[in-house]
Amino acid sequence: MLKRTKGYFLLTMLVLTGLAGRMHTNILSTKERHALVVQLKTSRNNFLKNVEGLSPKQLNFKANKNSPSIKACVYKLVSIQHNLWQLSEKALHQETADVKRTGSDENLSSILEQKDLDCSDLKFEDVSDAFKLYKADRAEILKYVHTSTEDVRGHVARTNAGNFDAYQLMLINVIYCNRVTQMIEEIKIHSKFPK
Repeated sequence: MLKRTKGYFLLTMLVLTGLAGRMHTNILSTKERHALVVQLKTSRNNFLKNVEGLSPKQLNFKANKNSPSIKACVYKLVSIQHNLWQLSEKALHQETADVKRTGSDENLSSILEQKDLDCSDLKFEDVSDAFKLYKADRAEILKYVHTSTEDVRGHVARTNAGNFDAYQLMLINVIYCNRVTQMIEEIKIHSKFPK
């Protein structure tokens, strides 16, 4: 009787903790989940802090005719994030594939320095429209990362820059956000930047 009760207790605990029926763990590890959440929040906060309260004149400022404005940087970043998130969702809804990833998480930046991802540019009414989409997409990504029990490593998307799993696509969002934030910071320290 004690053995049976103990067995039921263990089975109940396995079901309650979500460990029952899971032989392999391709879901996000606690370390991966925490690292990605921290990076997503930090990059978002840095980006928003750098564009917060800028006037239309500041948003449209160009150091020279060939350099981008902050507004163009914002539109590009929002387009990239939206495209990457859609690509991630699409990959997650397909069957897991035996496609080899182009590289490890650690060398994503160097891969993207050699070849940028092709992303279609979205059209926005104004900057506030772009910010609204940026915040909505980033909130959705964060919610997914917090709650996902899917095999994010087994779902790989093919891109012009290489093959990346869904986790790596979310990391690429962070990389691009940091790059664009750095570009905005460089524009803001230009000697002719409007005050």
